[in-house]
Amino acid sequence: MTLLDKFIDKALEDQYLFDMLEKVEKNYANYFFENQDALEYLTDKEYFDLLRFSDILCRSDNPDARNISYKIISLLYDLYKEDPSFKLFSSNVLTKLGNFPSLGIAVGSTEVNSDEIMIDRIVKEVYQQAPDSKLVFTDTQYKLFERMKDSNHFSFSGPTSFGKSFIFESFVKYLIEKRNGSDNIVILVPTRALINQVSSKLKKVITNEKYKIFTHPTVPLLYRREENKFIFVFTPERLIAYLSEVSNPVINYLLVDEAHKLLSETDTRAPLFYHALMLAKRKSINLYFSSPNVPNADIFLQLVGNSTEETMSITETSVSQNRFFIDCIENRAYFFPEYGHDETLFYKGFGSSLTANLNNALAILGKQNQNIIYCNTKEDTINYALEYSKSKQNKEDKELNNLIKLIEETMHEEYYLIDCLKKGIAYHFGGLPQQIREVIEILFQKKVIDYIFCTSTLLEGVNLPAKNIFILSNAIGLSKFSKIDFWNLAGRAGRLTKDLSGNIICLRLEEKKNRWNDPQKNLDIVRNKTIDKVNSILMTNKGKFYTNVGNTIKDKPFTRSKVTENERRILESYGNVLAYHSISKTDSVLRSKFIDKNSESKEIIDYIGKNNFVPESILVQSSSIKLKYQNRILSDNQEVEVPLTTEYSDCLCILNSLYDNYDWEKEESKGRTPLAKNKTVLTYYAELMYAWINSQPLNIIIQSAISYYDRYNRSIYLNYGEEVLFDKYNRRHINHLINNVMSDVENTLRFKIKTYVKNYIDLISYKNSRMELNVEIPKWDDFLEYGTTNKIIIELQNIGFPRHIASFLKKEYLDYFVIENGIIVDFYDEELQMKLKESDFKQEYKEICEIFGWE
Repeated sequence: MTLLDKFIDKALEDQYLFDMLEKVEKNYANYFFENQDALEYLTDKEYFDLLRFSDILCRSDNPDARNISYKIISLLYDLYKEDPSFKLFSSNVLTKLGNFPSLGIAVGSTEVNSDEIMIDRIVKEVYQQAPDSKLVFTDTQYKLFERMKDSNHFSFSGPTSFGKSFIFESFVKYLIEKRNGSDNIVILVPTRALINQVSSKLKKVITNEKYKIFTHPTVPLLYRREENKFIFVFTPERLIAYLSEVSNPVINYLLVDEAHKLLSETDTRAPLFYHALMLAKRKSINLYFSSPNVPNADIFLQLVGNSTEETMSITETSVSQNRFFIDCIENRAYFFPEYGHDETLFYKGFGSSLTANLNNALAILGKQNQNIIYCNTKEDTINYALEYSKSKQNKEDKELNNLIKLIEETMHEEYYLIDCLKKGIAYHFGGLPQQIREVIEILFQKKVIDYIFCTSTLLEGVNLPAKNIFILSNAIGLSKFSKIDFWNLAGRAGRLTKDLSGNIICLRLEEKKNRWNDPQKNLDIVRNKTIDKVNSILMTNKGKFYTNVGNTIKDKPFTRSKVTENERRILESYGNVLAYHSISKTDSVLRSKFIDKNSESKEIIDYIGKNNFVPESILVQSSSIKLKYQNRILSDNQEVEVPLTTEYSDCLCILNSLYDNYDWEKEESKGRTPLAKNKTVLTYYAELMYAWINSQPLNIIIQSAISYYDRYNRSIYLNYGEEVLFDKYNRRHINHLINNVMSDVENTLRFKIKTYVKNYIDLISYKNSRMELNVEIPKWDDFLEYGTTNKIIIELQNIGFPRHIASFLKKEYLDYFVIENGIIVDFYDEELQMKLKESDFKQEYKEICEIFGWE
């Protein structure tokens, strides 16, 4: 042990350090709450002693010591940032930690004259420079990156603010440079909401012209040249579709973002995620996992059968967080220090109503900063945003006005978001159109929007940190936060490069379930930052998992009577994946554990083999659909006619076929958001489907839905299931329907129904070929995915244009594309740019510039 190590160990055992930390943390809390009279200023001795402690601890390799060192600097910043001694010490500490993004905040433009600091900084800026970038890795990022470079697979986890996306971007650049651009790479994201964010960032940072970045599982002929390589950003279902097509270019590396989604016991997409990863493993693709706050990151390597030494779980933070709880029911406020006991705080913001309490909290604690307000449900998100916007003055801003105009033109002039934006406030959830969501995120980053009210979309990886995060609910949907989920959300408090720390404010506004209604119990997740090791139901066999998976295959009842709709779907999906692994002889944890844990496994596997006639190529893409329905369709030897046109009646015909063949009455009528509660909903879906696949824009689709509900006197279900007759003159009803339409297009048509349609078309095509029938079958699944039947619009989307821009280009600028046999083989890049630049289509030009990286 060196002398320095002895000093560090002694410091970590020194009660004086923790007494001062408790004092300075309390000072920060009172400063933040505007309790100036409660501030207990440090003596000069205490101040310099704290700085010296920070200086000693930053030299350690121990993450806890380094976190304390950083915490001291972040806590002193607000009160001492102008002091030359603070600037000197903070410069040294942040340089030693390699935290260069925070250095500019702490020191500003001040020149710090110290040879030690200068040498440290120069060395790290040279050795720790990220590939093809001016940015420099922090010490911990650098250690991780070096380990990843030496591995064929890897799994790492870290705090939300650690910079996991930056690590993946840097690793992609390293692979391109090191391997001379010889590999194709996939970045796997959990939901479609993330695809465009990740692909847009990659287009900005990947400078090698050989690489093309795509988000659809079809490589356009335009780019299928030998010299081109590809980076794909896929969801699990798009990865499955890509890997299922043998003519697609080989994938060499798969980087999995937000990997903890694979472990969820409530997310019905988890089995799909696992299925996609096992397909990749089977094709010998190198797998790399990234996850937030998981203490045993090796769990993901275990699940795919890789060795588990190549792993790193990071606890060192790049931005610190301060935690508060304001109980507006009991009129009490607390601070949860990192290094002391809970502290009661004086809070001057208690009001006489929910609205007053929300307004006061955001006014006192959120002033002059950017704030995210997490509300859990879509209804709460919109209602809270609307309520708060009423207390604010209009904000005159050209970019806000442009966004308002865009919503009026592309959605509906009565949409509530417009009211909020006029005040510099927005709401944000996955169902909003991608085009609108992206502009909101940009304006928030530019400080044009100061407040965003949101749902759990932020938990799914949308990169939108803020100085303050107000958490109004302790749940996602109906489920209480897991620790990983809470800290994934709360960890977005504080923006690397903009803040040294962020504030987490848990706010109890009303006495309702999942609104911090049991503070003593609910707040443990906030107080205690320690996250327990996580596991997968595939490893634990929790709740007789493997017995119940076998029961789904044999159509037997579950081992317990109370099984939620989500649990049923998850068990059935794993049953389908197991069947595919059995038929394809895939060596997997699911298959081997099933054989080990289910006493009837041999009989069930034999049953699968004897009773299945669906080819592997179809099974691989239908892991959420029971085999019995697929085999039933194949066993019917009658010729099935699939509609050749896409009129309303054809859409209804397809939907009726799906409803009957896949028994939606039994399989899709239960749960909180059933696909088909009854058969009458099919006429609404047919209206929506007809408009969507015939290239109609969203505003027309919304108007069609309003007319449909009015014409047929349909009911809508408002908050908490309140059934009311739709009134086209009621603004609340219109907004409710708009949100339903957006969700139904994105989730119902493009995911749920498309999955069934794809399977149905594949089975009918296979059956026809087996019967030697030469029958043309339209690709209805593509129509649903791309929102058009037009091949050129589909081609343009595959090239990288969103649906509305693809439709615009076809209508206005098709002459700038070279088309042979209905396929785009080239286009006149420079001429198109010049013509668009001179046009009145300013918004479209701006979006196309982003896609192509035009200056």
